[in-house]
Amino acid sequence: MGQHTARPPARRVSASPRASAVVTEVSIHELGTLGGPVSQAKAVNQRGQVVGTSRDGSGRSRAFVWKEGVGIADLHPSMGVNSSANDINELGEIVGGGDTGFGDFHAYLLSDGTSFDLGTLGGNESEALALNRLSQVAGHSRIGGAPAKHAFFIPEPGRIVDLGTLGGATSIAHDVNDRGEVVGFAETGAGQAHAFLWTAADGMRDLGTLGDAASIALGINNRSEVVGGSGRAFLWTERTGMVDLGTLGGRTSCANDVSDSGCIVGVSQTGGTDRRGRPVTHAFLRMPDGTMQDLGTLGGEHSSAAAVSEVVGAEQAAPPHLWIAGHSHDASERICAVLWAVRVR
Repeated sequence: MGQHTARPPARRVSASPRASAVVTEVSIHELGTLGGPVSQAKAVNQRGQVVGTSRDGSGRSRAFVWKEGVGIADLHPSMGVNSSANDINELGEIVGGGDTGFGDFHAYLLSDGTSFDLGTLGGNESEALALNRLSQVAGHSRIGGAPAKHAFFIPEPGRIVDLGTLGGATSIAHDVNDRGEVVGFAETGAGQAHAFLWTAADGMRDLGTLGDAASIALGINNRSEVVGGSGRAFLWTERTGMVDLGTLGGRTSCANDVSDSGCIVGVSQTGGTDRRGRPVTHAFLRMPDGTMQDLGTLGGEHSSAAAVSEVVGAEQAAPPHLWIAGHSHDASERICAVLWAVRVR
């Protein structure tokens, strides 16, 4: 496992301040691949266990789990060729999607070494993108008799709920918190993609945009704070509505996850250009006081942070305070799954 330490300059952006915390150290760890040239980490739990997707030596897209001291391993969640792993909870349960071996692609829940097919909303394709500590699952599925996908929520085993849309054809659920609140995006009657918040009591709620034509909600914490993108990264709360979080100096950004203490991770343009003339994009960590930290790369020009988890009750000496999972280009432009360890005071 490669490790690098980087401490790029922090930026302050508009925020609703909380207690001040200062990043003191950021280290980035390369997690390897399953034999192919590409791997991407999608989620990390409080124990630093990471899941994601990697190409194997045969070019197949395979779900993986990475654990300290063990390394990266193929999860083999389904009978088919291709699979994904998109989230992991504190119990070590994992969700994703996989070929069934019969031409379909189904959402699964992997628990205690057993993979459970979560079914569909009537179509031949589904994928689970998130689960909470209660093993409730959110994702998307094709519906019967139509090519469109709808967001779903599984509040208990054997019951899958179609969350509908905002008047359009399509919706996808990206995250769920421990209160069973689901976020994602849904098409409006005008065909625009808007971020939504769904609750069992109130159904699907349009969270609006930052003035851009589209928005998407990608993360929600147990304080019901929602993050996502609408041209730029946003934070939505019931009190403030949708707030622009700014960038690392470039034009666009997107927030992918938020912890219960309000630490937000995502990706932003930096204002620079790479060797091919494309905008440079770097992973960021935004602290609750509004400071936005560039998390750096493995030596390449691009990186992105997908998920953040706060370390609680760690057994190792001097543990990091935050785990952040994502991917980064290395100096040879390979895309590698990475895990950032962040210390704060």
